[in-house]
Amino acid sequence: MRKTNTKSLLELLARIRTIKALDRAAKIDSYYRATLKEQNMAYSELEKAGLDRKQKRIVDKVFTAINANGAAYGKVAYKLGLHDGIRLMSEVNKI
Repeated sequence: MRKTNTKSLLELLARIRTIKALDRAAKIDSYYRATLKEQNMAYSELEKAGLDRKQKRIVDKVFTAINANGAAYGKVAYKLGLHDGIRLMSEVNKI
């Protein structure tokens, strides 16, 4: 039963921290802002490319899949880091 509670707590913390807290942190992070600017410039270039409707759907499908995968990877990485931090604190408290 303890493992279920830990997993539920990790899920709750990850959900809370990856919404508002992450948005606030991203807004003040210069690297994030720089990559966002690059993304916007690239998107503008794509808009100017003159793709037809079918090509736009394919590109959108690719970007959607890439973004979903990146978000899933980030969530797994965050939860792993959080789990490691909790485990480290537990081990430090035993010392």
